Amino acid sequence: MITNVLEYLDASAARFPDKVAFGDDKTTLTFAQLRDLARRGGTYLAGRVGTKEPVAVFMEKTPACLAAFFAAVSAGCFYVPLDTKMPPERIKLIFDTLHPAFVFCDEKNEAAARAVAGQAGCELFSAACETEPDEKVLAAIRAAHVDTDLLYVLFTSGSTGVPKGVTISHRSMVDYADWLHETLDIDESCVLGNQAPFVFDNSTLDIYSTLKNGCTTWIIPRKCFSFHKTMMQFLAEHHIDTIFFVPSALIAIANSGILEINPPRGLKRIYFCGEVMPNRQLNMWRRAVPDAKYCNMYGPTEITDVCAYYIVDREFGDDDPLPIGQACANTRILILNDDGRPVAPGETGELCVLGTCLSLGYYNNPAQTEKAFVQNPLNTLFHERMYRTGDLARYNERGEIMFLGRKDFQIKHQGCYRIELGEIETALLAVPSVSNGCCLFDEAKDEIVCVYMGGEDERALAKQLKVKLPSYMMPNRYVQLDRLPMTINDKIDRVTLKKTHIG
Repeated sequence: MITNVLEYLDASAARFPDKVAFGDDKTTLTFAQLRDLARRGGTYLAGRVGTKEPVAVFMEKTPACLAAFFAAVSAGCFYVPLDTKMPPERIKLIFDTLHPAFVFCDEKNEAAARAVAGQAGCELFSAACETEPDEKVLAAIRAAHVDTDLLYVLFTSGSTGVPKGVTISHRSMVDYADWLHETLDIDESCVLGNQAPFVFDNSTLDIYSTLKNGCTTWIIPRKCFSFHKTMMQFLAEHHIDTIFFVPSALIAIANSGILEINPPRGLKRIYFCGEVMPNRQLNMWRRAVPDAKYCNMYGPTEITDVCAYYIVDREFGDDDPLPIGQACANTRILILNDDGRPVAPGETGELCVLGTCLSLGYYNNPAQTEKAFVQNPLNTLFHERMYRTGDLARYNERGEIMFLGRKDFQIKHQGCYRIELGEIETALLAVPSVSNGCCLFDEAKDEIVCVYMGGEDERALAKQLKVKLPSYMMPNRYVQLDRLPMTINDKIDRVTLKKTHIG
C-alpha cells in the first residue's frame, strides 16, 4: 500500500536512476539526483523544524524548486509554493494564516525571501543540500507518517480578500496519480510538457505522473506561450508527447495559425482543465493532430486537481458545449437542487463532490471550511463530507455532466430571466473572428457586458450572436480589447475586467 508520494520517487530512482525526471531550458535533474537533493534538504530541515510543519518555497519555476518540495516532504513536513512575483502584501496575508516554520529560496529571490520570512528560518535550498543525508533520521520520519498527513497547501483567492490555503493529503495525491496512470495512459514512456505554474494545482498532473511512472517532464519556458513557433520547436526538440494545458493556452495557439503551418505531430495526449474549452478551437486542434487522445477535465482547487473527465469520443460543432463527462474513479459527484435533492433530468443544480479527492479543508480557517465542506444532505446516518463547488451543472441526454458555469455567474436579467453567462460565452467563442472573450454582468445597470478579442466590430458581432441567442440573452454592451488580462494561471482575469469595465 502506497502511503507517501516519496515511495513513488524511491521506486522510480531505483528503476531509472539516470533518466531525466524534470528539466527546463537550462537544467535537468535525473531521478537519482532528485532523490538525493530531497534527502539532503530533508535532513537539513529535520534538524531545524518538527514534522507536520509548513515549509514555504520561494523559488523560480525550475527542477530545483521541485526538489525543494520533496525535501520538505522528506522532513515529514508539507510544502507551500509561493509565486516569486507575488506582491509582498499578499505574501504577508498568506504568512499571517500559514505561519511557516521555514522558507526555502534560491539565489535570485534570497533577499525578497528573507524580507518576508519574519520569525521563520530561511535558507538557500542549494546551501541546505550540502547536508549529508541522515538515513536513520529520515527512516524514523517515514515510519511515523500516515497517508492523511498533508502533502501541500495551495493558496487561492478568497471572497473576503484573504487568501485561502487548500490542504491536500498524500492519500488524495496517490489516488490521483494512480487514476492518471490507469485512465489517461500515462506511463514510463511518456514525455510531458509542463505549462501550469507550480502554485496552480494543474501542475500536479505533471509532477506526480513523473514521480509515479518514471516518465519525464520538461518545463516549457514562458516565452513559448507568446511565440508559438518557438513552442512547436520546444515540443519537437524534447519529444514531448503529452500536454496538460489550460484552455486559454490552447486557444491562443489555435488562433495563431501555427497548427496549420507546423502542427505538433508528436503529441499523443492533449488534456485540458481550468476553464471551458470552446469547441471551435478544439476542432482546430483535432484537425491538426487527429490521432491524439483528447480529454476535457474538471476540478476546483479544493479537489485534488480533477474530479470529472470526458475523453472526447465524437464530433462536435463549433458552437456546441463540451461535456465534463463523468466522475473519476473513487469519486462521487452529486448534482443537487436548491432543496438538497438530486436534480431531475435536464434540471440545473450545484455540482457537489465526495471522496478521497477532497481537500482536508482550508488551512487555519475553520469558518470557511465549514461553509464549503458540509454534510452530505442525502446521508443522515453518519458523517460524510461533501464539497460544494459553487458550480452549476446538469446531465445531458447521454448521462454526461455538462458544466454550466459558476452559481455567481448565473444572473437574473430584466427582472425575470435566469441566464447562465457561460451559455452566452459558448456562443461568443463560436464566432469565427472572436479569438477569446467572456461575459460579465453589471448588476447596477442590469446589463450583460461582452468583453472580447477579435476583428468584428460591435454591430457585426451582435448580428452573428442574434443567430445563436434569444433576445433576452444578447449582450447590452460590447468591449473590444487587443488583449485580455490573464491571471498567473493563464485564465481570463475576470476580477480585473470587472474593476475596469464595470467598477
